[in-house]
Order: sequence, then structure tokens, then C-alpha cells
Amino acid sequence: MFFNQIKKIKTSLSGFYFQSAKLKSAAAAITTILIIGGIVVEIAIAALVASYFASQTGLGSKLSYSALFLAQSGVDDAFIKITRDKDWSPNPDTYSVVIGDSTAQVTVCKDKITVTTKCDTAASTGTYEVTSLGSSVNKQVKMKAVLYVDPTTGLVNIKSLEEIGI
Repeated sequence: MFFNQIKKIKTSLSGFYFQSAKLKSAAAAITTILIIGGIVVEIAIAALVASYFASQTGLGSKLSYSALFLAQSGVDDAFIKITRDKDWSPNPDTYSVVIGDSTAQVTVCKDKITVTTKCDTAASTGTYEVTSLGSSVNKQVKMKAVLYVDPTTGLVNIKSLEEIGI
């Protein structure tokens, strides 16, 4: 009887050891799955961040080109108005050109040039200084043109056209 009880204890202990080994292998499998899953999630997040920054770079250059074309459109608009009316001068000096959802602020100084931000220094008669600030979302480009209108012939000449720092 005593030996039967020892056999039963051995059998139950071996079952315990067998179950314990199963639990250890299950814990190891869960740990491995969690580690591999974490690595996969990190790789996915890194790919998303990289694609976000890549798309932002493309968007930034598109917005810069848009702001440049807006500034050029502002200069062209003032050039057309001056060509049509040789005595044209906006009142006040600044007006807006709206294209889509973006704007260009155009400042026209007749017979004056800007030194600071306003038309303040006298220039020769027939000189127009056109400054256009094109804004597209968070990008801005500023262009400046100096035009000369001949008082006798009415011919409009562009003395200079350049992109300037903001």
C-alpha cells in the first residue's frame, strides 16, 4: 500500500513537471510573440514617420513655387495697370491680388522708392517701384520690380526685376 501511494505521488509529480514544462514553453512563446510584435510595430511607425516627412518636403516645395508665382502675378498685375494708365497709382499704396485661396500683397510707389516698408524716398519722375509679397499657406516670396514710364512716348521699360529677402 505504501508503495502504491509512492507510485501515485510519483505519477502526480511527473504530471506536475510535465504541466510545468508546458507552462514554461507557453510563457516563452508568448514572450517571443510580444517581442516580435513590438519590433513589427516599431518598423511600421518608423515607415509612417519617414513617409510623412517625405510628403512634407514635396508639399513645401509646391507651396514655395506657388508663393513665387503669386508674387510674380502681383508684379504682372501692376505692370498691366501701369501700361494701360500711365498715371495710375493705387490709393492706398497697397492692394491685394487673390488667386484661389492665396494672395499677393502688391505695393506700388509712383516717383518714390522704398527704403524701409513704405514709399518714402523720392525718385526720378516716371519711376514706379512695385513690390509684391506672395503668400501660400506658410511660405512667402517677395519680388521687386522697378519700371520706368517715358513721359513723352509712354513706353514702359522694366529696369529691374528680382526676388528679394523678406
